[in-house]
Amino acid sequence: MLNIRIVGTSILLLLIFLFLPFHPIRSQEMVPPTPPTRVYYSVFVQSFYDSNGDGIGDIPGLTSKLDYLKDLGVQGIWLLPVHPSPSYHKYDVSDYYSIHPDYGTLNDYKVMVKEAHKRNMVVLLDLVINHTSNKIKWFQEASKGPKNKYRDYYIWSDDSADFKSEPFHWHAVRDSKGKPTPGSRYYGFFWWEMPDLNFDNIQVRQEVFKISSFWLKDVGVDGFRMDAAKYIYPENQAEKNIQWWNEFRQEAQKIKKDVIIVGEVWGSSKEIAPYLKNGMTACFNFQVADSIRISLQEEKDHYILQTWWQTRDAYLNQKQDFEDAIFLSNHDINRIMTDIGNNTEKAKVAAAILLTLPGNPFIYYGEEIGMLGEKPDEYIREPFLWNMEGEDKGQTHWEIPYASSSQTVKPLKYQKEDPGSLYIFYRNLIALRNTSIPLSRGSFQPFIQDNRKVIAFYRGYDFETVLVMINLSKDIQRIPSPEGVSDYKKIMGTHNVFKSGGGAIFLQPYSIFIMSKTN
Repeated sequence: MLNIRIVGTSILLLLIFLFLPFHPIRSQEMVPPTPPTRVYYSVFVQSFYDSNGDGIGDIPGLTSKLDYLKDLGVQGIWLLPVHPSPSYHKYDVSDYYSIHPDYGTLNDYKVMVKEAHKRNMVVLLDLVINHTSNKIKWFQEASKGPKNKYRDYYIWSDDSADFKSEPFHWHAVRDSKGKPTPGSRYYGFFWWEMPDLNFDNIQVRQEVFKISSFWLKDVGVDGFRMDAAKYIYPENQAEKNIQWWNEFRQEAQKIKKDVIIVGEVWGSSKEIAPYLKNGMTACFNFQVADSIRISLQEEKDHYILQTWWQTRDAYLNQKQDFEDAIFLSNHDINRIMTDIGNNTEKAKVAAAILLTLPGNPFIYYGEEIGMLGEKPDEYIREPFLWNMEGEDKGQTHWEIPYASSSQTVKPLKYQKEDPGSLYIFYRNLIALRNTSIPLSRGSFQPFIQDNRKVIAFYRGYDFETVLVMINLSKDIQRIPSPEGVSDYKKIMGTHNVFKSGGGAIFLQPYSIFIMSKTN
């Protein structure tokens, strides 16, 4: 979820990130192997596939496309919110125990989970607990007055000083005509229609535990993507926030010992690290995503490996076997293809970086076919392009595409027939990653060289070493020849050969080389 406040926060983080005193890695230190990882796919159900002809994507439609995801190589799916909600994005829940009627039924969801498990995919539910919809029964009751039993489910104040200090976050209850009423105000960090829950109330905590238990035990999901995980308590109460997530994990593990909890925590790696010690399985790495994006825009390495290394150092201070969640774009930020100028070669470079770095890669639906889109959010959540308009009855059309149509993006059907397409590149690269232990969970070691138009590094496991070399630019680039490079055999790449001689290697524009040797 995203609002103006978070946009401002993310801009500030980006500015801090741009001016961080990064220093080139000068050490040949090798990071040891990591826990096993998997490739995830993030799905906005409304835009994916329509099973009943109403133009809106639904759960049965997603189920019918699980084989597509399996063929792509996906091992886990994260569904953006699916609960009943008055908003198209569904980040304001009005019923935590059912499915939005546009999407189908709870039984449809259970069938989808079972079918995903048959294909060895885990399923993550997007669980929004920082706030609810103002249409939920809890808030409707709480609004009736101080004596209502649900009143303390939310945060209320009569103090004008609170209202002055945070004028955009305290809201008056509205009458049946939508007009603000006098009296106490409630806290809603994101929007007046999204009142924040009061986690100092033990009953609220118990409600959330019941919800998580229901989805883990009765429905069978494998875990959760936790929305707005940083804002359960105010930002200046981070310790209480972290304690809450530790408690949440403890309760969830009573139902499912290996529960997966992936958190949305916008912040630096130092800020995120404490969440990983006993709470989150992983948190999204916004800094690495920003670094990759800027590097491709500038065609110059914006400290991608250094950023990952800084993340690693911060996380190791909290947990030795930490996991990371890396990505290129998501439902809250511009699609990567738009920000890199609709350049397919650059998109392949981005995919190569994402799928060869350590961590759990998350692919935003449509990224594999180069879908476009920039803010506002509706334009980055447009219908997936299965075919030309009108040529697939399952194509969703809940909105008219603004950015991604068959005039701007080649639909999947035609990319499947093109060996040079972005889709085929993604599929082949994911297949390689899934079958290569060095790439999926191996050690990591940068290849030290001074050309910032190129990034290169090693991944290793047991007796196999993989060397990755990527030219970020439109020009031929020269780097020192890695030791023993002639011993490596190319296992995937965008070019057949690189020029070598005189102790140097010359890489073609936007070239990607993934090579392997047995030690």
